[in-house]
Amino acid sequence: MQLDNIALEVLRHQLDAICGEGAATIKRTAVSPLVVEGGDYSCTLLDGKGLLVTGGGHIAYHFYAATNAIAGVFTEHGDDIQDGDVFLANDPHRGGGLHAQDVFIMRPVFAEERLVAWMANSAHVVDVGGMQPGSFAPSATDCFSEAIRLPAVKITAAGVERRDPWNILLNNVRMPHLVEMDIRGLAAGVDVGAAKLQQLADQIGVDALQKGFDELNRRTEAAVRREIALIEDGVYRSTSWAEWNDERFRIPCTTTVDGDSIRFDFTGTAPQTTHFFNSKEYIVKGKIGVELQRFIGRDVPLNQGFYEALEVHCPVGSLLNCTHPAPVGAAHIIASHDASEAAQRTFHQAVAASPASLSRPFLSSSQTMSANQVVTFSGQGLTGATDSWIMIDGTAVGSPAGNDRDGTDFNFYLVGQQAAIQTNDVEVSESWYPLRFEYRRRSSGVSGAGRYRGGCGVDLAFTVDGSPHVSGAAIGGHGQIPLPGTAGGSPGRGTSIELHGPEGEVTPIGTLTQGFSLPEGHSFAVKAAGGGGWGDPLDREVAAVLNDVETGLISADEARAVYGVDVSDGTTSHRTALLQERLATARAAATEPGQVDAEQLASSPALPIAPGVDQRGGVAVSARSGAVLAHAPAHWTDGCPVLVEAVADGVETRSYLDPATGHILHTEVALAGEPRSFESSPLRWSTWNR
Repeated sequence: MQLDNIALEVLRHQLDAICGEGAATIKRTAVSPLVVEGGDYSCTLLDGKGLLVTGGGHIAYHFYAATNAIAGVFTEHGDDIQDGDVFLANDPHRGGGLHAQDVFIMRPVFAEERLVAWMANSAHVVDVGGMQPGSFAPSATDCFSEAIRLPAVKITAAGVERRDPWNILLNNVRMPHLVEMDIRGLAAGVDVGAAKLQQLADQIGVDALQKGFDELNRRTEAAVRREIALIEDGVYRSTSWAEWNDERFRIPCTTTVDGDSIRFDFTGTAPQTTHFFNSKEYIVKGKIGVELQRFIGRDVPLNQGFYEALEVHCPVGSLLNCTHPAPVGAAHIIASHDASEAAQRTFHQAVAASPASLSRPFLSSSQTMSANQVVTFSGQGLTGATDSWIMIDGTAVGSPAGNDRDGTDFNFYLVGQQAAIQTNDVEVSESWYPLRFEYRRRSSGVSGAGRYRGGCGVDLAFTVDGSPHVSGAAIGGHGQIPLPGTAGGSPGRGTSIELHGPEGEVTPIGTLTQGFSLPEGHSFAVKAAGGGGWGDPLDREVAAVLNDVETGLISADEARAVYGVDVSDGTTSHRTALLQERLATARAAATEPGQVDAEQLASSPALPIAPGVDQRGGVAVSARSGAVLAHAPAHWTDGCPVLVEAVADGVETRSYLDPATGHILHTEVALAGEPRSFESSPLRWSTWNR
């Protein structure tokens, strides 16, 4: 069968439908609320070589991770892969997925006696052993303490189930009945997907099927590279810091755009640690691809071709590419999120400097997944038996603001596409677990102020009800280092967690705390992080400020102090005083740009370097006032007064001001004493007159 353009597009949707059916089978067959209600599952299709073709289900991060899992099968069983085999793996150090709880079930698909494809399904199971119920173990210092870890093992051979690997796994986990049912749900999903794909292969022929796989990947890579080629060549930098309560781990990203190639380089990242958020390069690359698809290549499949267009380098032995036996229980959250967000910020910097980029409508800061707050509990359940469960309600953080809109409340994404993990209905959680929600509502107070404000995170609290005692492990980020804004927008609020006693006692705990205790009647309360703003808060429309006050988001005093708006009459005269105060208290600019030829400056075309900053010839100027900021190839902020404000111990914001007006051009969040954490150097700037 020959695949013309129409036939290829039909094939693409057939493959998507197969993964959709496999994912739906998981949802109908699994039993745990995190899988069935939360949607923490996926169904991925790969070709016979283990290259990504497409995926279905909610967790797109699993798609690229599946390539690592299939590579592990070839390593362990390369000479013994038969029709009807089913494999299981969960060790990121040896052919697993995102972390040990995300078990992969993989089935080879044969047609005409040839291995033509793989179905690889994954979901977060409730427990895989280790020192902590639920297997999220912040206190673990190596992978041996975290979980039972399995490389690719054959659980079904040529259609005949093998009990030994099942017995070994289920003997080492808590709640084996739930674990077994969820894994069997994954197995059912690969069976359905494999059967559908075999039918398709019989219909069009295995050669046509493989040609279709290859052509979809080729066209996707070409389409993504065409969009990359519209981005200005140059070097763009951003630094994140992963938090371990009071410890900070540096994650710098240097992104180089050269023609139709883009490289995200994390050289300089902190070494791997004994904490459980060490990650792997394939996890970081997989996350970057998922997030970038919201801004580039939005209409093409997230397949191997998409990832071939991206180059990602994480140094071996670093926090982002650790080696055995580093703990990896949270390899897919915290540090890997911070890395992905640093990469996103460099991408947005590059797009902001690129007038022709198709991604400009989506300009914002990075998404905010690094501030997610998850908690696992264990103790006596509602039935009287020992239970363990995971609560993801604290993942409802706010998104960053965009260049033309406020951020999204309760969601870390500004630009929607693939659905993310879902928060359970309150009634579902209360029916399964010994708890009672006190409230789950939108936060209030200033967070992510800007011309467009950042999205609001959730405030929530629930009380232990129906169990004498439960213990918990909190897993989250950005309790002290808030998420940055863009173009002068302020950072969002950080995450905070408190334990409340029945008499009103309040005990703050860190965002990464294992083994805290909650007797019956005691409560767990979270204030989830908010996203950063876009643009100077003093540019926010008065009507938007008044609406924020009317809806209870901010107070009248906050409207005046932050936005310069007098709620009583809607006037903005206070803004002038705030601008003057900024300039009066700011630190002097690093350099004095000096005089330039005004006529020559005016005759040079305005090309963007950053939001609100233009390159005119070899000079960087404020687009608002025309004030000269720097001469090429210096950092464009060199001529900006800098307003420095402490945020937390050793953490500060630095606002770079228009020297003529006092408006904020950019606010960075950084550790005190660290150099600038960002750079935008398009090639036309860094090589001017060279």
